[in-house]
Amino acid sequence: MKKRLLTIALIISFIFGTYTLINQHIQRKKANEKFIHCIYQLTGCFGIDYSKVDREDKISYYMEAAAYLHTAISILPFTSYANIENKTEDSTALSKLYMSITINDTSKSTNRTIAFTENEKAIQKWLYFMSINPNDKKNWDSLSKIALDIGY
Repeated sequence: MKKRLLTIALIISFIFGTYTLINQHIQRKKANEKFIHCIYQLTGCFGIDYSKVDREDKISYYMEAAAYLHTAISILPFTSYANIENKTEDSTALSKLYMSITINDTSKSTNRTIAFTENEKAIQKWLYFMSINPNDKKNWDSLSKIALDIGY
């Protein structure tokens, strides 16, 4: 009788364990898809010619870019790409870029302007490559270098 109960308990444990593993895999896949979607949408935010856009629209596009970037940063730990990114001093390439574009533009701090004008094509290029292949460390490192050059 005890063997039968033990066998039933093991089968139930195996079923729940399998369910948990499958569920984790599905959740990770969904997180990967959401992350890639955010990066792809963010790429589009850097494809706009900001010299032809009025001030209100610029602010709207800046906020949209910051929102996609913030969402991607929030989702990143739950993706399979979390260990690929170049992390330095608890700061990631995406976090550095986020800080660069969210700091208010002042006469002393022109990081946002630099990111969306001078470096927009380079940022767009590496974000696009990242959306295609987030497992390529070169994409993360290149974006990190650009974000460091902009500073925050």
